[in-house]
Amino acid sequence: MSDAPKRPTLADVAREAGTSTAVVSYVVNNGPRAVAAATQVKVEAAIARLGYRRNSLAGALSVGRTNLVGLLVPDSSNAFFSELARHMEVAAHTRGYLTLLGNTNYDREIERGYESAFSDVQAAAIFVVTINPDAPVVDNTPRIYVHSAPATGNTSSVHFDDEAGARLAVEHLLGHGHTEIHCVTSLDDYGPTGRRARGWAAAMDAAGLATHGLLHRVPMDRIKAESALRGLLTAGAPPAIFATTDEHAIAVMRAAVLAGIRIPEQSALVGFDGIREALQGSVRLTTVAVSLAAMAERAFDHLARWNPDAPHPVTVLPPTLVNGETCGCHVPSPPA
Repeated sequence: MSDAPKRPTLADVAREAGTSTAVVSYVVNNGPRAVAAATQVKVEAAIARLGYRRNSLAGALSVGRTNLVGLLVPDSSNAFFSELARHMEVAAHTRGYLTLLGNTNYDREIERGYESAFSDVQAAAIFVVTINPDAPVVDNTPRIYVHSAPATGNTSSVHFDDEAGARLAVEHLLGHGHTEIHCVTSLDDYGPTGRRARGWAAAMDAAGLATHGLLHRVPMDRIKAESALRGLLTAGAPPAIFATTDEHAIAVMRAAVLAGIRIPEQSALVGFDGIREALQGSVRLTTVAVSLAAMAERAFDHLARWNPDAPHPVTVLPPTLVNGETCGCHVPSPPA
């Protein structure tokens, strides 16, 4: 048996004040019915004596709304999604919301299940990094898609200009004189990594360069990606690599160490995302950086202006190339 003190209930307050639970509820929730001044004084005194604390979730549910928002990401162990979740939680907190986080494990059914669960608790909104190109909306809970959105439908979303970012990366490597630029990307062609791979192909085509045999699909998980990349790197050093995520770029760096390939001297490398580990690690990655703080702010701006009967806004945020030590810009000169 627990010795922890029992939390006072609405019924405890009603007994202490000598009134009904309905009257206590009216006082606690400021309505919907008026309470006589003398009775309100008695109820408030009882609340103070007992240390009663209102159950804000139950109160919100009673009027059909809560201060909860749901956030669905494919995998919060991935550094990009964990940083996105942190920025979303900060933006939610400043606006008086509490964040519920769900990991979908890149599974459409899990994603749908979480959406239904968040809707059942009457969340104020659900923010979704969807992996479903045909994600159906089956209830009236506001949904704002972040980073990745369904391909069709009237949906509110905030994402980055992924194709433009990929072109920045390829053009930077072209500027170093590379004409054979490999692309390491995810296993499928949907979402941000798909757009980035298409941006790579478009930039190569614009430069009159072939892409056949230069696209390499690996798992999103960094450890699995590293294992898959060992074969590529042990076969030789690709002159230049564009990785469509920083997770993939870091996997390339780890696989290169095992293969004895020096980056950037033998293989130039550019990533995409600008996660903290890439920008501030012991070896700074050259990467196309995006602002997750801006993404979170714009997503909550969409919620503040939510109108179910109007076209839902789409915000596209610009990327920025950040030079690090993996592309060749900062290779130290050999000793004289």
